[in-house]
Amino acid sequence: MSGGGGGGGDSRRQQAELEAKKAAGRSALNQAFGIGDDPTAQANKSARDELYSTVRQNAFDAGKRRLDESQGDAKRNLKFELFAKGLGGGSVDVDQNALLDRTYNQGIIDLGAKADTVRNTLKSGDESTRLNLLQSIDAGMDQGSALSSAIAQMKNASDTAAAEATGATVGDIFTNAGLLYEDSVKRKNQQAARDAWTTMLSQPRSASAGASGTITSTR
Repeated sequence: MSGGGGGGGDSRRQQAELEAKKAAGRSALNQAFGIGDDPTAQANKSARDELYSTVRQNAFDAGKRRLDESQGDAKRNLKFELFAKGLGGGSVDVDQNALLDRTYNQGIIDLGAKADTVRNTLKSGDESTRLNLLQSIDAGMDQGSALSSAIAQMKNASDTAAAEATGATVGDIFTNAGLLYEDSVKRKNQQAARDAWTTMLSQPRSASAGASGTITSTR
């Protein structure tokens, strides 16, 4: 009769061991993502925060290079247009350059928001990965598999964020900013398109392919 309690004890012990493994797995996973007060967790947190900041800065720098190039083109075009119209040094010159500066400053603000988005997307993706893997551990995934998956997913996320950072841009915001030279640029582009179309139409057409052999007259 006394042997009947052994099975229940074994079951409780196995369940306790299983819960302990899950708890250890959750702790190790959180540690990998920088969650916890121990030195390893804090070191991981610092590394992740540095990565988020670097991705954000890279996105901003890449976008700013493109923005500065667009600004340089806009300044040159505006300078030539003001000179051509005899408006250099006057009130129109002052107003137009002030508009150019405001457009550039707004571009910097928009670029900062885009860079923030790249960083926040990476950070929120890491958090989603952590939460999903915690659920997987509760469902039975072992600690080693969870950590391996975490490392792989974090690397993929950081690679994707790095690629997005390289391509960050606000576009050519000066094109429709209301700058004086815009109509001239549009006219030049339209004329270039017309010239290309005229050149294409003026080229002799090649003989139709498919006809071969000697043509003989019939009576």
